[in-house]
Amino acid sequence: MSTPQSDAAGPSACHGAPANPPAPDDKVLEWAKVLAAPLASVLVTAVVGTLYTAWSSERDAIETNERLYAQLLTQREQSDTLIRKDMFGVVIGHFLGDSKQRSDMRDWSDKVLQLELLANNFNQSLDLAPLFKDVGRQLPQELEVLQQRIDQTASTLNYKQITSLARRGMTRDKKVRPGRTRDLGVMIDATVPMLQLTPSTPEATWTPNDRARFTVEVLRANLDLRELEVRLIMKRSGREDALFDQHFWIGRYDFPMLSNLQLPYGLRAAVAVTAFDVPAVAAERETDSFAQMHLVVFPSSSASFKERQDYDDVLLDMVRQRQLPRTLTGANP
Repeated sequence: MSTPQSDAAGPSACHGAPANPPAPDDKVLEWAKVLAAPLASVLVTAVVGTLYTAWSSERDAIETNERLYAQLLTQREQSDTLIRKDMFGVVIGHFLGDSKQRSDMRDWSDKVLQLELLANNFNQSLDLAPLFKDVGRQLPQELEVLQQRIDQTASTLNYKQITSLARRGMTRDKKVRPGRTRDLGVMIDATVPMLQLTPSTPEATWTPNDRARFTVEVLRANLDLRELEVRLIMKRSGREDALFDQHFWIGRYDFPMLSNLQLPYGLRAAVAVTAFDVPAVAAERETDSFAQMHLVVFPSSSASFKERQDYDDVLLDMVRQRQLPRTLTGANP
């Protein structure tokens, strides 16, 4: 005989009613997911599209500005080239005109002015040393003011070129007494880290201890022509044999961007004279003669366009530019 409690529980157990019916919040969450996914996709697509459009527009504007800037530079360079071409034709035509027609009546002031125009506009593409020397030899002694103008022009150009070349290399200077033969000898002795001058390459790997030694020796002087015979020697640290050893004459009108020597490792060197004063009184020539001499060592790429580079030098200069921040810190590449 069953009790009422067992009879009441029996039907519920037999029908198997669910123990945990789904809550209303779960259905809302599922519907929210279904609706939010497409909406989020649309929003992301819209944001990304807007950002890409803005970036693309900005890039197009930058490229347009760059093309316009390059076009303006090209047009300016072409205009400058045409002006310089016309100027060169006029000036050099007057300067090298028929000497027979003006051998007796030469306007030296115009001659010096034309030389100054050539020097200030074509000093990196035209070797003006022969013109300077020719005018200096033919200029009458009584025209001392014009001679000073020529010397000042040459000195200014030398200083500018030395300063420009030294930015990527090194320079040293020395005061010389060319009239005192007993005082001549080694005037400049400079030791420079190789990493300051040229980068490491597979053929030559430099460390901070690798150095190059440059010496400039004055062998003799020609006070009449105001020229010095010098000897330039380049050695590597720890070695007795010279990598470069040559002697040559230099004067006030030899400009370093054109009058330079090719050294190993894609380097060039020039010895320049920015001042050479010789007293007119013969008794004072030995004691009071004075010359300012400079040594500048620089990469081949800094030389003028007239000095063509070898292919290896071009590649070496490209490597040097890429490694320049590391070489300045003295790190070993």
